[in-house]
Amino acid sequence: MSSYSAPFPEDLIDLQQQLHQAQADFHTLATAPPWGADSAPVFTEEEVDQVEELWERIRELTMAVNEHPYWTATTGASGGPVNNARRGLRVVRDPEAGAGAA
Repeated sequence: MSSYSAPFPEDLIDLQQQLHQAQADFHTLATAPPWGADSAPVFTEEEVDQVEELWERIRELTMAVNEHPYWTATTGASGGPVNNARRGLRVVRDPEAGAGAA
């Protein structure tokens, strides 16, 4: 749980939300493959491409969140370190944080 409460820029929140969604989509696709006759996962070429595209999207979004200009301006304005701010961002609009999150 984070004690960081300063407002985040809307574009940073949007990037983090996109990252949450891409991670959820990746998890759903990568962990629920159709099973073949010998109980081994069987992916179609399309599914393999989707997994690769999602993984690339996750990497891009992670870099965009981590390299956002907000972090260079944030030195723990509320007295906490930047790590607290990063933890705080992860739960803003996090679909896993509770029902009704947008």
